[in-house]
Amino acid sequence: MKSLFLLTLRRALSPVRLLMLGGLALAPFAVTAMMLAVEDGTAMSDFEAFILNAMLAGAIIPLATLATARAGFGDEISDRTLANVTLTPYPRWKIVLPKLLAVTSVPGLAMAATAGLTSYVAYGADLAATWAVTVGAVAAVVLYSSLFVWLDLVTPHAVGIGLAYIVVWEGLFSRFIYGVRFLSLRSHSLAIAHGVDERRFADEEHTALGLSAVLAVVLIVALFFHATRRLRTMDVP
Repeated sequence: MKSLFLLTLRRALSPVRLLMLGGLALAPFAVTAMMLAVEDGTAMSDFEAFILNAMLAGAIIPLATLATARAGFGDEISDRTLANVTLTPYPRWKIVLPKLLAVTSVPGLAMAATAGLTSYVAYGADLAATWAVTVGAVAAVVLYSSLFVWLDLVTPHAVGIGLAYIVVWEGLFSRFIYGVRFLSLRSHSLAIAHGVDERRFADEEHTALGLSAVLAVVLIVALFFHATRRLRTMDVP
């Protein structure tokens, strides 16, 4: 398991992915710094709605996880080297787990850093708010990574479908259609952040922290189970 973790981590830390991840991670802090420089109270009142909700949770985190999740199985499926792993006597869950941990840890650290730094600066060193936003960001990374790793095993068009999911489902439907938000990974991560610090994202309606946490765990376990099952039954090229 350790060797699979390190091999996948090396793929996730490729120069192209690091460059993309760095640019995405810097964007929220850069925009927040410009908002603070303007010293516009009205602009800062929109910080949670536009920077944390729409920008970070709705676009940057899912894009970052989509890019790194390909290092789990997508790259090996594309270059037809996945058989080198599946021909080993390891149980399939021992293949999926280290790969999922590797592709989650890279964006997890980057998104936790940008969420923490951005919120710390924007909220005036409010540690409770900073912690809440950081926890919500990490929860979002784990949820999205689980989804995209499974998606890579299901279809060769995982990137296109993932982008469509981010734009259409998370970007449009979950924000403007009331019932869809309960099936949105972004909404669950925001609910977790709100549950940790109820002052945050108070303008929106959220599920309770306990329910959001349970639903997140159930979804992660379900996606892990289906990814393991798919790896066991698929025809490996």
